Amino acid sequence: MTPPQQPSLAPSALTRTFGALANPTFRRILGFGGFYYTYRSTELAVLSWFVLTLTDSEFQVALVGVSRILPMFLFGLMAGGLSDRFNRPVLMAIGQALNLAVAGSMVLLLTTGHAQYWHAYLAIFVTGTTWALDYASRRALLGDLFSGKTLSSATALDAGLVTGANMIGPMLGTAVIRYFDFAGAYAAVALLSAGALSLVLSVRAQPRQRSATAGRGSPLAQLRDAVALLRSNRDLLGAVLVTIVFNMMGFPFVQMVPVIARNFLGAGEVSFGLLLSGLGAGSLAGAVLLAWAQSSRHGAIYVGGSAILTVSAIGFAWSPWYPLSYFFMLLAGVGLAGFASMQPVIPLLAVQPDQRGRAMGAIVLGIGFQAAGMMFMGVIAEALGPRLAITLSATIGLLMLVALRMTFSVLRDAPTRSAPPG
Repeated sequence: MTPPQQPSLAPSALTRTFGALANPTFRRILGFGGFYYTYRSTELAVLSWFVLTLTDSEFQVALVGVSRILPMFLFGLMAGGLSDRFNRPVLMAIGQALNLAVAGSMVLLLTTGHAQYWHAYLAIFVTGTTWALDYASRRALLGDLFSGKTLSSATALDAGLVTGANMIGPMLGTAVIRYFDFAGAYAAVALLSAGALSLVLSVRAQPRQRSATAGRGSPLAQLRDAVALLRSNRDLLGAVLVTIVFNMMGFPFVQMVPVIARNFLGAGEVSFGLLLSGLGAGSLAGAVLLAWAQSSRHGAIYVGGSAILTVSAIGFAWSPWYPLSYFFMLLAGVGLAGFASMQPVIPLLAVQPDQRGRAMGAIVLGIGFQAAGMMFMGVIAEALGPRLAITLSATIGLLMLVALRMTFSVLRDAPTRSAPPG
């Protein structure tokens, strides 16, 4: 007798991993994100190399990242309040319209030969401001669409798209620089921005639960509400503190990648872009794995991913060979996927539905601390060199992550006293 065949696991595995794509609004969000995230990674690579070419200064290169992330700190809580008060897709569309205006202005400056290094800081400050608005609105919108393990899967796929775009953007930007100079590279950025704007206009708002006080009050009053929420909810506070440590002590190593690539590995602009793409490739692989796993150990993945990236940064800093450096960038990308996938999940599960925008605004505030980390990285790199700067920052970050995991039960995936969402 022929034994019965076992059913194929492939369909269920695909459904488990990509089930969130059955939602048409989520498909539109991912389509828009593909253009937008590639735009962001291309912009950062192009402007970092542009400033390095003009100034030959580690500190000036670090200021590109500082200018990009500072708006997250300045406007994060306000962006969260706006997301709870207004139509989220409309806010995202406004951000993309501003991005397109900035990209067009940079193309004009570069084409006419009037672009200066400080124009890079101004341009990326504006697009960083729109990123604060988009992040708070987008992640809160995912909370409107999904819950439970499907939410974890959806945020993992979105985070994979965010960081996976790093695999395309740096290679695209640096390759275009080689053949068409910086003006051609920024023309590509402008086209990506136009594509993002056209797609985000197709996203419609989802019905969401609102309390009697949701969306009321002045922006200042909503800012006070966001601060009160952060102080009263330990799960949210723990998530924000990990975000602060990651962005201050771990992720700023990326700003030193062009310096190490050129000065220690002898890499040109295309090889530098390939290194950055390794971060995206690792992130994409890690995000797909997390979307399939749908693990409920949010805290362990969140802190563990942060630690993996931080250790990988040290390895990258001291690697003497380009292939080994690329391996460490891949590994850092896997860690980044763990961090980025769980970063919105813990806050969204910790608050009431009408507080999601403010919770995401608090996370945006935490991301904004990356500006201080990049300033620290730039100053220490000027004084001690980029390798010692990365090592010092990453070591402090690892010690702080251990302390936070011991302090906050949500980071150990233990029961907490925080009120569940109603």
